[in-house]
Amino acid sequence: MEDILGKNPQLDAFIPTGGFPQFIPQAYRNVAEKYKDRIQSGDLALVVADTLPVQMDLMKAGLSKGQVGQRPFEMGYKTMLFLRDIKEGKPAPKDPTYTGLDVCTPENVATCIGGSGS
Repeated sequence: MEDILGKNPQLDAFIPTGGFPQFIPQAYRNVAEKYKDRIQSGDLALVVADTLPVQMDLMKAGLSKGQVGQRPFEMGYKTMLFLRDIKEGKPAPKDPTYTGLDVCTPENVATCIGGSGS
């Protein structure tokens, strides 16, 4: 992230497709702090995958403009129901099965997890 943003100062969007940059929060913070003014002004759209608590804290600190997370609990829950149905002779679920996403922004951070923000 630091290399890409440093070598390409004209970039106006950076969207990691995994939450990995934020999984080491202090390292992420060290880089993102350099771009905080651009993130806040909207000059740099920094949106990161996943909505783990540490990531939400980074967004609340102004170090991302948004977080988009899958719903792993919902995936597992539906999988168990589908397996039960198949065992009982019911047809397999349609493919794909959509479980939704949590789309979090600084404006909806208090309510975005679990469906109300997507």
